[in-house]
Amino acid sequence: MLLNQLDTMNPQFLNSQMRRGDLAWTDWPSIQAFLKDELICRVAVHDAPYPYIVAQSFTFTGDTFLVHCSRFGTFAQKLRENPNVTIEVDRPVSLLKAPKGQNTSLEYYSVIARCTATIDHDTDAVIRHQNLALDKFRPEKDYSAIESAAADQIIAIRCVVVEMTAKKRILADGQYSPPGQPRASYLRYPFAAGATISGLSPDAFDPDRFARRDHDDP
Repeated sequence: MLLNQLDTMNPQFLNSQMRRGDLAWTDWPSIQAFLKDELICRVAVHDAPYPYIVAQSFTFTGDTFLVHCSRFGTFAQKLRENPNVTIEVDRPVSLLKAPKGQNTSLEYYSVIARCTATIDHDTDAVIRHQNLALDKFRPEKDYSAIESAAADQIIAIRCVVVEMTAKKRILADGQYSPPGQPRASYLRYPFAAGATISGLSPDAFDPDRFARRDHDDP
């Protein structure tokens, strides 16, 4: 019971202060569900003269983003130089159109997290990290053990959240025009559903798929 209650409490790192306070997304269970369902985040690291940003598959554990990369690339090098990173995850929902040009917009969800990254090179630690990260993508646990030679090619990265802001604009929640302006007469055109864990068919998580395939092969 206590764990369920803690799951619904907003963490201290969730900051609801923003210019458009009416767009602040503060429903923590929904934010967690969103982050656990999305597949790709964008991670920005320090570089000069421009930030260096990469797209990464990720797993969110409640206060940490788990990612990994090659030990030998630019991303790993920049993380070693400065562990402060910013992570962004978004989902466009629909295109909004109204007669006035300034009232063309989107429905969307968006999360930005400022994090401190820690890197682990130890082979056993990398394997443990990857097994935890795989739970999002393969909860059926039908895979073979990760080989040490493969783990030795990557680094495990834990991005612990220091501050997070979450924002959404959904017409059903009454989020139309900025406060003080007339409510826009939007027409809503939904986008096709994006790539999410929940969008996969149930057989994607069937633990017996390979056994049946092997049995059926000639």
